[in-house]
Amino acid sequence: MLLHFYEEFGFPGGFPHMGVKVLLGSDEPDSTKWHCNNLNSMFGSWMALLLLYIAPLFLPSVRFLTLSAMMFLFAEVLMHLVLFNVRQRSLYNPGMVTGVVLMGLIGLYYFTSVFDASVLVWRDWVLAVVWFVAVFVFCFRSPLYWKLGDVPGYPLGERTAFGLVR
Repeated sequence: MLLHFYEEFGFPGGFPHMGVKVLLGSDEPDSTKWHCNNLNSMFGSWMALLLLYIAPLFLPSVRFLTLSAMMFLFAEVLMHLVLFNVRQRSLYNPGMVTGVVLMGLIGLYYFTSVFDASVLVWRDWVLAVVWFVAVFVFCFRSPLYWKLGDVPGYPLGERTAFGLVR
């Protein structure tokens, strides 16, 4: 995940601009008007990391947490491989290489070698989806996320906001 964050925000960067365009439908070129800054970008990314990926490591017997983490991996692959590229009409988007290659391989390994559907009950599937959605909303759409995006003093740098090519 750290490599994924680096690709999205560091090199080549540009995930905030792409996210504003694709996920929020805004063509605003001024990054100071996005309600997005380094504070809420890192809040969302790190909270999602903790709640979706770290929590299952410490609570491996809570089956829905692991299932939810794997669902999010595949959501990352689909978003970076299909959604972002189609909406931008591009072949690459910030986070695509690590999102598709690393997360895709981890998810593929899990579902082909580790996953055992016989230990899951319907409740695990429902809770996994609910947890996935709740974490996504809390980390990237909650009032706290938007409030953090308006806190002064955490501006997005040029490369973080727009990537190597503006």
